[in-house]
Amino acid sequence: MASSSAAVHIDAYYKTNQSHLAWSFWASLTALVVGLIVLVVGIGLALAGFASAISVATAAGGVLTQFIGAGFFFLYTRNLTQLNVFYASLIQRDDLVFAYNLTSLIPEDLKPGVIQGMIGALLSRSGPSTELTADLVRALNEKRP
Repeated sequence: MASSSAAVHIDAYYKTNQSHLAWSFWASLTALVVGLIVLVVGIGLALAGFASAISVATAAGGVLTQFIGAGFFFLYTRNLTQLNVFYASLIQRDDLVFAYNLTSLIPEDLKPGVIQGMIGALLSRSGPSTELTADLVRALNEKRP
């Protein structure tokens, strides 16, 4: 069945993106930890009385690395949000294909009512329940160019 293939593709897409997100998270965390260590070493050098240029350069490098790590985390958060949006969209599409394929199993005399109910459920996916009535169909047809 086509929906089985789609489910495999959706699963592969999700796993690939989860893997990329994990790498992004660990790269961000590593950058922040390295930046913190460099910053602490720079401050330690300054407090120990080493040359001020070395300690200032080390501390500045630590601060710069902290900003890079923060940027990585910002991108990680944006990617995670985008993954969730795309995945939800793929799941909705897969549900639609699955529901449409199931209509072929319904006896012919019941099909119009089931399809009508399915369209109503699809129309109300993100809001309150909408029953597909003749008036709604007429209004939707009037909106078409």
